[in-house]
Amino acid sequence: MLSISNQGVVTFNTAPDFENPSDADTNNIYKITVTVSDGYLSANANFEITVTNDTSDDETYSAWDGNLVKDDTYNPYDKHLNAYGLVVAGLPDVTDSFMTNIGNIANLMLAKNDATNDTDRNSLLSNFEQYKALQRVGSTSFDSYNPTLNEENYPGWDNINDNNAVVDFIWEVTSNSSTDEQNNSSQLNGIIEHLLHTITLIYDLTFNSWSYENDTSELVLAMNEAINGGYYDPSGNYGDLAESDPTAYKRIIAQEFAYWMILTGWDLKSSYAQDSSPEWTIENPSQMESNTPLAHQLFNGTINGVLVNPGKDYLDSLTFESIPTTQLSETITVSVEPNDNGSGNVYVIDGVQKKSLELKVGTTYTFNHSSSHPFRFSQTSNGTHDGGNEYMNGVTKSSGVTTIEVTSNTPTNLYYYCSLHSGMGGSITITN
Repeated sequence: MLSISNQGVVTFNTAPDFENPSDADTNNIYKITVTVSDGYLSANANFEITVTNDTSDDETYSAWDGNLVKDDTYNPYDKHLNAYGLVVAGLPDVTDSFMTNIGNIANLMLAKNDATNDTDRNSLLSNFEQYKALQRVGSTSFDSYNPTLNEENYPGWDNINDNNAVVDFIWEVTSNSSTDEQNNSSQLNGIIEHLLHTITLIYDLTFNSWSYENDTSELVLAMNEAINGGYYDPSGNYGDLAESDPTAYKRIIAQEFAYWMILTGWDLKSSYAQDSSPEWTIENPSQMESNTPLAHQLFNGTINGVLVNPGKDYLDSLTFESIPTTQLSETITVSVEPNDNGSGNVYVIDGVQKKSLELKVGTTYTFNHSSSHPFRFSQTSNGTHDGGNEYMNGVTKSSGVTTIEVTSNTPTNLYYYCSLHSGMGGSITITN
């Protein structure tokens, strides 16, 4: 276990394990008796080596522990959590479950993993605390509050805004939100977007490469490459701000570009922000690499290793209690015509042969079709013709009509086919 050099230096042969001590009393105190002899006389001496815990490489910042703090620390926000130094504070009408979803997403984004650059990550998390980064959370929208959100009606409002690094709100979608917001995809995008706005504000204060206002920063150079290439167009979104406050405009468009770059680099854009054109037209990491190489380089160099993709599978598993659960319906007409690219007949939907369909969770679809070509579903391409089984969960069928209720339990990928004739159908993707 121990070695003693000619100079009397005692060393452990292998580093001791503080959590699992191997000394006689298992208390990390190693007692040693040394005997010295010249062949005639000898002397003994006892001494101890105490092993202490080295915490120099321990995680300094902690994930949110799952418990909401409910007090007046951040008035007028009556509930808050802390994820790795980032405070998330909710107004009184925000539900606890919504705060929990945000906290769990923040935990995933800011976690440490095998690819972590400890130096850069620690710099970011340290500045969360130094600049008092705070993500505000409200219900529905700013304009929905009566009385208005201000210091007079909500004491402490100005104190929070003046003494913390804040950007914008995450709004919990409710029955009072616009109809196009009342779905999980829109809600998830709202959470991710505004968390990233707050996080990248601290990037701007931490890394020179992320300066919003420096025309030669890597962020601004990447943004301008995207603008000049026609992939990012913020011009129609901020009124006359470019003329009335050029500095604010410069910061806002850099902040928004950063969000699009990260969302796309994580390959979440096509899932949660499908209709972004003309503001942002890049759909996936491959397109970003080929069309905006500076953004690809910035993402790999400064996002990877510091932030973590929360993951589509996890995000899609979340539920939001305040989003109305009204079931939507849609009717689709299915016709049949000779195959343009082969033999036999095929299904035609919206004038497209064997069209790939996208069905949304929360919607019931009715397919009207020929009774001579029964329209069916399967998890296998070409269904029972290629060894698959007919998919029946949430499906009702009668002569010439087949209906499917799409829920969160519906498989992500399905196929439609004719139960009597092979090769007529196409693919189905289930989305939120």
